[in-house]
Amino acid sequence: MYRKFFTIAIVLCFLIPFVVFALDDAHFIQDDDYFVSKEPYKQGWIYVELAKMIQPAKPETKNEAQFMTVREGEELWTKHFWKTRIATVAECKVGTVVICFNDNVKDDVYHAPEDKDNARNGSWFMAKITDMSDLYKGYITVSGGYKINKDNLRLIVK
Repeated sequence: MYRKFFTIAIVLCFLIPFVVFALDDAHFIQDDDYFVSKEPYKQGWIYVELAKMIQPAKPETKNEAQFMTVREGEELWTKHFWKTRIATVAECKVGTVVICFNDNVKDDVYHAPEDKDNARNGSWFMAKITDMSDLYKGYITVSGGYKINKDNLRLIVK
């Protein structure tokens, strides 16, 4: 009985670190990550920060939530926050608002982050898809005229 329990405990000790790492998606974004801005997205593009929620929005806080940014540890209250997931090309169309990684540009095309440190400490921005006619080349264009690799698109989760 004890041998069986001991064996299970050892197996769990080896599996738990892998379960924790499995929470990152292909962009190294975690289930409890948000993208935040002090300002609303209206048009064009805006920078957004990767953040963790400290307190959820509620009527007593004027529907603002409290966040801590991952990169700087800055705490802020805002009502401009978004949960995201990796987009598939089939979900994208002109006018769709997306979040894209900003710090991995090759041949004028913005690519997804290559590692966790880069993703979690780099810059991200929000824009609208304006042109999908170059998808056969592997990228789309967003507001501001930026070319975004098809693997560097995040959709807002409603």
